[in-house]
Amino acid sequence: MKVGTDGVLVGAWTPVPDYPVTTILDVGAGTGLIALMMAQRCPSAKIDAVEIDAPSCEDMEVNFSKSDWSDRLKVFNTSFQDFCVKTKNHYDLIVCNPPFFSNGLKNPSERKASARHNHLLQQEELIEGVKKLLSKNGFFSLILPLPDYELFRLAASRKGLFEHRKLNVRPTPSKAVMRVISLWGLDMPEQFLIEELFVELARHRYSDEFVKLTRAFYLNF
Repeated sequence: MKVGTDGVLVGAWTPVPDYPVTTILDVGAGTGLIALMMAQRCPSAKIDAVEIDAPSCEDMEVNFSKSDWSDRLKVFNTSFQDFCVKTKNHYDLIVCNPPFFSNGLKNPSERKASARHNHLLQQEELIEGVKKLLSKNGFFSLILPLPDYELFRLAASRKGLFEHRKLNVRPTPSKAVMRVISLWGLDMPEQFLIEELFVELARHRYSDEFVKLTRAFYLNF
């Protein structure tokens, strides 16, 4: 199972609310990394994982079946748009590591293009779907490159999502913010919290904060 830093970051950082989380949705779940992390972190939650790519869903089914939480994990091989139309579920927590590179050159491979670009799921469609499926006190967490985050922030604010918290992620202290993980809800927060994380202090020398955040999910930590 391929483990990407972005997926680990959003899966590890996403705050688990004080109240019991019983339903979680992973949008664009790939091979199931974030869904598995949520199952590990939320022992009473049932997790639905939506993924449009059939081969990725096959891999995800295998990964789920080999986990300790297989009875709480369910795969849906469909688009998020179709899932929103058909499901009657609402979720306490929705997580997403969405397609990036909205302005980049599209990969000639349709599978790789679907994974790396947002042509199959526009930000506005993601926002509308989240608003429909999120429970009243639920939260939505996603990771984006900084330029895409700025676009999402404006679109989400216009459509009635409220930002509660965000984490600016820098590769090293000397480099610019490359990723932003943000947490959203349907109500305005009492306060907006901004945090920052350096992944490495130097080449292959991970920061204490990164190790502490992700230790439960990396065997070599």
